[in-house]
Amino acid sequence: MKEQVENLFNECLLGASDEDLKIIKQLLEGVQRKQNKENESIIGGIFAMDREMEAGNLEISIPISPVTHNSLEIVHGGVTATLVDTAMGTLANMMLPEGYGAVTTNLNVHYLAPGVGERLSAHATIVHQGSKTIVVDGKVVSSEGKIVAHSTGSFFIFKKQQETV
Repeated sequence: MKEQVENLFNECLLGASDEDLKIIKQLLEGVQRKQNKENESIIGGIFAMDREMEAGNLEISIPISPVTHNSLEIVHGGVTATLVDTAMGTLANMMLPEGYGAVTTNLNVHYLAPGVGERLSAHATIVHQGSKTIVVDGKVVSSEGKIVAHSTGSFFIFKKQQETV
């Protein structure tokens, strides 16, 4: 497997444009972030997600780069949805006691403006926390302060499986 990856990597480098090199660099840095951070997902690593918690409001931001672009060279809607789902789901999970987790059961995303600029930031706040579900409000804002998307998400609460040794 290592040899196949090395061959593919070398082939990609041969004909790489500057933009291709930026993409390869971000992808490799993402893998490296995942390797170095215990709880980092590959998605979080590849998109270079930064997290900040302040007064019950979670913010996750990503740089806008060729990795996040669609064919129109704006942030792909799926990347925007992933960013806000990650922020809302992370906050939902942070609110739970030890041994419990939450997963998305419903995600609504209303796209309001194109994702352009230097960065996108997703903000999440709890709307309702019950014993079986959590409802979270989210918004994605560009570095220029423009609201790119507004979201709501429902998250199902479950007891995590105990690991057996």
